[in-house]
Amino acid sequence: MKKIIFTLSCFICLSAFAQVQIKEVYLQSGAFFGQTNSSLADLQTLAPNSSILSQDLSAYQSYPQFLLNIPGQSQSLSVGLELKQLPKATLRFGIMHTKQNNALATGGSYTESFRVDTLTSSQTGEQFFIDSFSTHSYNAQFAQEQLRLDASLIFRYKAEKRWSFYGGIGVNFGLSYNSTTTVHQRVSPYGNGLEYGMFNDLFYDGGTLETESFENKGGFGMSIYTPLGIDFQVGKKREFWKPIHLYAELRPGVNINQIAGLGTSFSAGNFSNLGLRFQFK
Repeated sequence: MKKIIFTLSCFICLSAFAQVQIKEVYLQSGAFFGQTNSSLADLQTLAPNSSILSQDLSAYQSYPQFLLNIPGQSQSLSVGLELKQLPKATLRFGIMHTKQNNALATGGSYTESFRVDTLTSSQTGEQFFIDSFSTHSYNAQFAQEQLRLDASLIFRYKAEKRWSFYGGIGVNFGLSYNSTTTVHQRVSPYGNGLEYGMFNDLFYDGGTLETESFENKGGFGMSIYTPLGIDFQVGKKREFWKPIHLYAELRPGVNINQIAGLGTSFSAGNFSNLGLRFQFK
């Protein structure tokens, strides 16, 4: 971890001490997609006073939780710096805000069948049983926001064309705030409701619901990624449109979170971004 932070610091210092010239401004927004590797024990550590998580949950069958932060949950503002030592490269440096709704998540469910009525034929005495069932589920999520410094070194292919492509390497690092752990437990009649915790609040349709929320201390986060993008120049003839570019970017890489009281977690995933680039003459 110390080596990674040292590498990041050196990379950022390059932008401060190298002979640079600002030539671009970037605005982008997107989302992070990945899968958590958290466990029930992790969430119990983050919410030690939870009455829900302190129950015997052995009857619940666990299900996978996916780390899904919908578009708009990550925004960044950057400038593109021209390096005299690397004339064909652009050093992109700026600030990034990300909201991680499911930085850690776990959950489970089981279905319970029960008899609600017995009908008896008045002629034959034959009995008919009416059964029903309900779904019991719980889910726990750790959420946080982070403000990170972001830097990437990118190389463009056919940069003079209207359509261009680019790739490179990037890193970012920042601190966490608004860290909370939320726990839900619900009983849905007749099996209604979805098992997967990240959708339950959107489609909850009755039954009983219990919710707990706990504040957590902040930590830090960072990622190492490979920016891969496609760029479109809005105009080639009119001077007003020439500097404006639209682009889509993927950032496959490794995301690292240091969570207070729990330690460091690693998750592979991808930031998907849409952006606006303004290029100076």
